[in-house]
Amino acid sequence: MKSLEIRKKFFDFFIKRGHQKVASSSLIPAQDPTLLFANAGMNQFKDLFLGKEKRSYTTAVTIQKCVRAGGKHNDLDNVGFTKRHLTFFEMMGNFSFGDYFKNEAITYAWDFLTKEMALPIEKLHATVYKTDDEAYDIWHKKIGIPAERMHRLGEQDNFWQMGDTGPCGPCTEIHMDRGAEFGCKDIKECGPACDCDRFLEIWNLVFMQYDRQPDGTDKPLKQTGVDTGMGLERLCSVVQDKDSVFEIDVFAGIMKKIEEITGLEYYKQDANTRAAFNVLADHVRSSSLIIADGGAPSNEGRGYVLRKIIRRAALFAQKLNAPQTIFPDLSRQLVRDMGDIYPELKANEETIYTILSSEINKFATNLVRGQNILSRYFEENKATKVITGDQAFKLYDTFGFPLELLHVIAREHSFTVDTLGFDALMLKQQEQSGKKTADELDHVGLDDATETEFTGYKELETSSEVVALIADNKLVDSVAAGQKCWVVTKKSPFFIVGGGQVPDSGWLTVGGIKTPLLSVRYINNAIGALVDAPSAIKVGDTVTEQVNKDLRVKAMKNHTATHMLQSALIQLFGKQIKQSGSLVAPDYLRFDFTYHENLSPEDIARVEDLVNEKIRENILLNIQYMDLKQAHEHGALAFFGDKYNPEKVRMVEIPDFSVELCGGTHVRATGDIGTFKITEVTALSAGHRRIVAVTGEAAIHLFQETFNTAKALSTEFKVKREEVVDAVLKQKEQLKNLNTQIAQLKKQLMLSESADLQNRIAKVGSAPFLFVKRDNATHDELKEIVNILQSKQPGFYFVVSVNDGRASFLAHLSAEFANAIDLKKFATWLNEKHGMRGGGSKNQLQGGGAKLDADLEASIKEWIIAQG
Repeated sequence: MKSLEIRKKFFDFFIKRGHQKVASSSLIPAQDPTLLFANAGMNQFKDLFLGKEKRSYTTAVTIQKCVRAGGKHNDLDNVGFTKRHLTFFEMMGNFSFGDYFKNEAITYAWDFLTKEMALPIEKLHATVYKTDDEAYDIWHKKIGIPAERMHRLGEQDNFWQMGDTGPCGPCTEIHMDRGAEFGCKDIKECGPACDCDRFLEIWNLVFMQYDRQPDGTDKPLKQTGVDTGMGLERLCSVVQDKDSVFEIDVFAGIMKKIEEITGLEYYKQDANTRAAFNVLADHVRSSSLIIADGGAPSNEGRGYVLRKIIRRAALFAQKLNAPQTIFPDLSRQLVRDMGDIYPELKANEETIYTILSSEINKFATNLVRGQNILSRYFEENKATKVITGDQAFKLYDTFGFPLELLHVIAREHSFTVDTLGFDALMLKQQEQSGKKTADELDHVGLDDATETEFTGYKELETSSEVVALIADNKLVDSVAAGQKCWVVTKKSPFFIVGGGQVPDSGWLTVGGIKTPLLSVRYINNAIGALVDAPSAIKVGDTVTEQVNKDLRVKAMKNHTATHMLQSALIQLFGKQIKQSGSLVAPDYLRFDFTYHENLSPEDIARVEDLVNEKIRENILLNIQYMDLKQAHEHGALAFFGDKYNPEKVRMVEIPDFSVELCGGTHVRATGDIGTFKITEVTALSAGHRRIVAVTGEAAIHLFQETFNTAKALSTEFKVKREEVVDAVLKQKEQLKNLNTQIAQLKKQLMLSESADLQNRIAKVGSAPFLFVKRDNATHDELKEIVNILQSKQPGFYFVVSVNDGRASFLAHLSAEFANAIDLKKFATWLNEKHGMRGGGSKNQLQGGGAKLDADLEASIKEWIIAQG
């Protein structure tokens, strides 16, 4: 049975039983800081289990894209070497949100596996949490699994949690007994909890009963639920009777492509070579789909995990002696294989290829250099067989070697890595760079039921009751005048966050006294305003909150313009344009997006023209609420990392031009923006670009400033305004030619003075020496003087120049005098004695200082003589 048929049967089975089919969410979790990537089918349903969200359905079925390569659930080190582990996999799952519970969930799973998939009943085992008698009885008494195929296990095996916090509960698992030939020698003890390959976990049924708190305690959920997860790839390996997930039809196209590129046949290779095949096949899926969902390589968070995956693939491609392009080339095969299942692969094919190619190319040089240094470490540490924490950190910090990559290479040489030492250095670096700990405000004890009604879409001033006060990270009933505190009100006009728009600024009026807002933010589900209390405030008081109108209006113009910019880019350059980030501030807007080509000046002009054309049309915006399905049918764009309630979303439409889901504030009509001007276009990385732009008054001021500058230059150059650029370029070329002539004349002058310089050379200590001072000389000119002197007579020469009151020097020592004069000691003395810092090699030293001591020449001679 092929994987496509298994997908269809799974969806059909649960749809017939009243489940709503829900599409996979993005791999980039929506506003969930506890997750790097979606790692389970239930991630998108988290708020349903927590009772924070309601939908029109209470049961669902989905096949979710998942990545486990960082954070709590990290399979990266195992991938390639085992038959089961993957960084990217597809999680098949059925869910109940306060509907059915253990009895139905177990029955559904059993019926699907034994009837639809026709798995042999006698080979199926079930595990339950050690105290879950209810689940045990359903399996044993209702389903009929005999006691010898039932297993009670502890928290490590049969208690599931999504992350350090969040929904969790006991679980039951279905395992396939593959036979004693796959097991360990201890036949009596061998079971589903064993690490051998005999028992293959197929399906995990989690009974969501608790919400794990930051302190580790479990709080009962408002309603129980069921979250099940079954890896599609693992099920395929069972149904298709394959020993490894890498042998199923899902990987067939990629494996064939690797064979074609390398000339190697997978099944004829040893275990290490097959592991390289496996790594490439898996990693191209995870990296490509992360990029397709808007991810990008970086040095932190999920971007760094993506970078680690790509670099690990580069290492294993090297082991196959494959061309450097193999990994990006495999992404095109993946698009052919899975593009119909996940259309985002097709839409972003060129971006994926460009980013993978760029990352591989950038890492290639460091990979070779890092391996050379690592070879030295292996030789130095052969007695201990340990790569130290310092060495591991240097490879990471200097050459971009992820720790996981180091583990792979170390294991091949029978070495281990001092991970604790590495972690300590990493923590020190993070502390020095000012990385912050978790925000304490979210844990002050403010009840989730405390919510603030946002009034800022309709008004900029609201009077409301104070429902909570927070001072010194504690809930209090009152605060004194002058005390810094967070004021939480029942209603608020202050905008917090949405679509990249920055929070509002403004004022709070208490007892007739107006005080500026220091900050504003969400505290759980409420809006908090930080102020220095102008007078005593207590819970129950009425305060007035006022938004800074000028800044809000400017932000509204920039926000609507951001939507228009996005739409213009898509219309002009295609649907592969995808937002990857944005910032909407009162003074400018910033828009990050995926695109594999540079934007030319002509391209930028076309974008500006289209946006300004729509501004001049003064199109009325249409903002309305609807469910997510209706919005998608309307063509609304939704973006990765943004969270949407399927039952109610806010759609912002510029008719016949742009339609997006957005919680931000916007102008009434496009004409309110005034004008739009792009000020900057930069490449953030391969396939990722950034546009910065201004609107309204800021754009007008920019036009005026630019015009005035051009006008002044046209007057200065005595040319027409449109000829200013040509005039500047012409003068630039003339200046370049003049500088070249000056340099040549200076060189001729130096050559003419060479005889005089040579005559001045005198032996000081054991080496010929000369001190030369030149005013306003460049570094190249100092170097030229040294070269002339060394060509005339090898020795020790010190050349110094004073430019704008600051001294710079170049000292050069002929190799034959290196034993007599130690430039390293000379550099230390020069700094301590004369305040001139420098660095270089054993033959050359260069640097400078704030001043040039009058006795420097005599002092240097004394130092040379003192060296003997």
